Amino acid sequence: MSIIKLLSKKQDKLLFTTPSHNQKALFNKKYNSFYLDDFSEIDGFDNLSNPKGAILIAQGRASEILNTKHTFFVTQGATTAILAAMKATINPYDKVLVARNCHKSVFSGLILTLAQVDWFLPENDENWGIYTQIDTEKLEATFKINQYKAFIMTSPTYEGINSDIEKISQLCKKYNVCLIVDEAHGFLNNFCDDLPKSAIEQGADIVINSLHKTSGALNQCAILNINKDIQNFECETFQKALNLFHTSSPSYPLLANIEACINFLNSTKGKKYIKNLLNEIENLKSELSQFGVKFYSNTNQDPTKILLQKQGISGFELSHIISNKYNIEDEMCNANSCLYLTGIGTTKGKLNKLKNALKKAEIKSSYEFTKLDFQPFPLVKLQPYETFNKDYTYVNKNDSVLKISNQMILPYPPGIGLLYPGEAIQEWHLKYLNNDVEIMV
Repeated sequence: MSIIKLLSKKQDKLLFTTPSHNQKALFNKKYNSFYLDDFSEIDGFDNLSNPKGAILIAQGRASEILNTKHTFFVTQGATTAILAAMKATINPYDKVLVARNCHKSVFSGLILTLAQVDWFLPENDENWGIYTQIDTEKLEATFKINQYKAFIMTSPTYEGINSDIEKISQLCKKYNVCLIVDEAHGFLNNFCDDLPKSAIEQGADIVINSLHKTSGALNQCAILNINKDIQNFECETFQKALNLFHTSSPSYPLLANIEACINFLNSTKGKKYIKNLLNEIENLKSELSQFGVKFYSNTNQDPTKILLQKQGISGFELSHIISNKYNIEDEMCNANSCLYLTGIGTTKGKLNKLKNALKKAEIKSSYEFTKLDFQPFPLVKLQPYETFNKDYTYVNKNDSVLKISNQMILPYPPGIGLLYPGEAIQEWHLKYLNNDVEIMV
């Protein structure tokens, strides 16, 4: 029996258990439907920390669909899956290579695993102000002079740019490196031939997916996938690692939502939704290109991430106009571009409203796009785990250069660190710092 069917069965028992709300939203009636399925591990229900029933069956079905060795359901977001993946594969003081555009949760994982980190800078596009793909030649050159336990990277990026995971996977196997891919934004890749291949299909050892980004699930729905060909790691180790970070009271509505999301995307109807979305986005781009709107284009990009510029107007100004005049909010923006994130819940009507707003957005100035600068290579003075309980003091920003930061500079979204604790503050960082800066002593 699946999780969905288990929850649909009428519960006849009188429950003197947690949660004590008695499956009713006592203080907010509009959430009643969610409360109806909110049980604890009562008799007959399965346990996420040691699944043997409905959860095990649902995870097994997901594994078959995604062609994995094992797929774990996670109800606390991709962050928990990333932490568990790192804990299961990295031992204290192992040396790991991490792409600098990884989510901040990876830095947390470095602290928890006591790993020694080297950073790897992905390629970037100065005209759009974004990181792009991993240069495989530079990656191999790095592997040749260092031995790493794991390489942790993000693909697709926040803007939808996919790296050549197949080539990267081959390099990792050649140099005996475990490849962990944060594919939080790329779950739809598993279900549509018009999208880039999934990281699992391309040979990544461990892949983390967030199901709420583009795939229609509720916030915090995520999965952790283990490749069929993984070496040196047992699935039981990943279960143990997940149990370290996961709540002992997982949400059954979220577990059912994960199962339903995967089943839907794998269905004929779900795949049709994705195809229709891609067609509508292509129509939007074709029409707006006649109105001074330029779209980021990459041969290996996920088109559901609409990254655009409008001639003569900065990304910040365009974001402000579209938000304040047309009540449409973007995912994020920079000086040169705006990112509009779509997914299977994005309707034609919603895209039409965005299209009409972009057509009408008035150009009040004549902005000239300039190349945007990127952070310098980080100067790591202390490993992440060495910084957690370190004492600190405050200094004036002007006196902070080359001192060791106790804080992180982290714009959110996308949650990518510009400066992490343990790294030396460089001149480039000063524009992002407050007048008083925390430094380690």
